[in-house]
Amino acid sequence: MSINLNQPRTIVFHPGIGKTATSAIQNVGFKLPANLSDQACFSPYGVHGGANNDLASNHPNFSMDKYQEQWALLLEFALNRNSSTIVSSEFLIRDNPKHIATMLKEAKEKGLNVKVIVAVRNYTDYLVSAFLQAVKVNWGIKTNENIFEFCERELASIKMPLLVDQWARHIGDENVFLLDYDTKKNGFVNLFFNTIGINLPVENKQEAKVNTSIKLATAPMLRHFDRVANDKNDRQEFINFLNKLDYKNEYEVSIKKKIESQIVKNAFSNDKERLTTRYTWI
Repeated sequence: MSINLNQPRTIVFHPGIGKTATSAIQNVGFKLPANLSDQACFSPYGVHGGANNDLASNHPNFSMDKYQEQWALLLEFALNRNSSTIVSSEFLIRDNPKHIATMLKEAKEKGLNVKVIVAVRNYTDYLVSAFLQAVKVNWGIKTNENIFEFCERELASIKMPLLVDQWARHIGDENVFLLDYDTKKNGFVNLFFNTIGINLPVENKQEAKVNTSIKLATAPMLRHFDRVANDKNDRQEFINFLNKLDYKNEYEVSIKKKIESQIVKNAFSNDKERLTTRYTWI
């Protein structure tokens, strides 16, 4: 479906979810000029760590004073533009419901239109990708937690109907738009920008992986390394070495099948059906 979310005096929230090319989208988006009133741009306010993370109250470095300052500047900025202003942060998808409600209420009271665009990815692939990211950066995973324990714990926090409803209940289902990462993975970054009225120049038309992952078979070895060693340079060299090896495909297939059959089960298909009854897919 052809949707254009580039509209006057409009904030478009892009709250992730993670592992859906959000880093690649942000890498391109924050390079767009912010001084062209008729062209959508990413918010120049609230930027921290390559995204609008200063606006997310669940970010580890959140400061209420910084948030209030940047949020006020963003509201005035968006109100004086003849196009959409994008707010992009993976942290926002799981932010405190009260914080989300406050932002949406204040934006509407200011006279701004508010839209939300959320990427949706099947739970099994998301969980595997999230596990690999957690192992890669050695953060967000419990000591001695294996992939199945991680996935079971993480699944409870990524129920998309619940996460999306935190936004829809304040702005209406008609202002929520979904992107299917699974069926549109090839060209996903370009599809996102097309929805805000931007055709990327040729040099940007690639799915370059800004946040490359490790291989599934390397995870147990890297986890063991983290239990016995601390040197960051040695760790990176170890990752580079592991990623060069040729692994049997059967290992990854068997792991994903177990996650799908024993942990995810029918959760994603049921949730996707619930999303489809309420929101617009792009």
